[in-house]
Amino acid sequence: MELKSLSKELSLRYNYLVREVGLAVANYDYVINPENYYEQAFLKEICVCVHGEDLRERFGPYKLTSKIAVSFNGDIRDVFARTINRLEVASNKEFKTLIQSFARKLIRTYYSMVMERSQIWTTRLHEQSEVIINYLPHKEPIIHTLQNWIEESPTNREPVLELFQSEGSWVTENFEHEARIPYL
Repeated sequence: MELKSLSKELSLRYNYLVREVGLAVANYDYVINPENYYEQAFLKEICVCVHGEDLRERFGPYKLTSKIAVSFNGDIRDVFARTINRLEVASNKEFKTLIQSFARKLIRTYYSMVMERSQIWTTRLHEQSEVIINYLPHKEPIIHTLQNWIEESPTNREPVLELFQSEGSWVTENFEHEARIPYL
């Protein structure tokens, strides 16, 4: 509970810099070991230093690989299952927050599925969306819907659950295969 409270406090304090703060424990020697490529890529590309030495300067640039994609978003099956369960019983306020959170997660996951092919690194959702549409053009209407839901969540639960069920199933079934298609 203390870590959760600290995460919320830091998220509020640094909201000008990041959307939210997440806490993780990592051993310094483990992270700087060249064999832990995805840990370094995560630190370099996703994290922001808010205190102490900024280790990001020691790493990169990184070739985008399927290993990075799987490390960043390989949890989609579990996140999908948890989200659907939570959506089904959520209050209206929580429902809105869950929609926005899972819409972001789907966009980031689709992006990670094509990032090795594209070799385009970005953490901005609108830029990720452009990359997705370039490599998965059949997902364009879904991506636009998800972007709209991030801006303004719908109140009708049925279409949300339907789309999340459909896309969550597609992503979990196709993630590994799509993420491993190499850059040509």
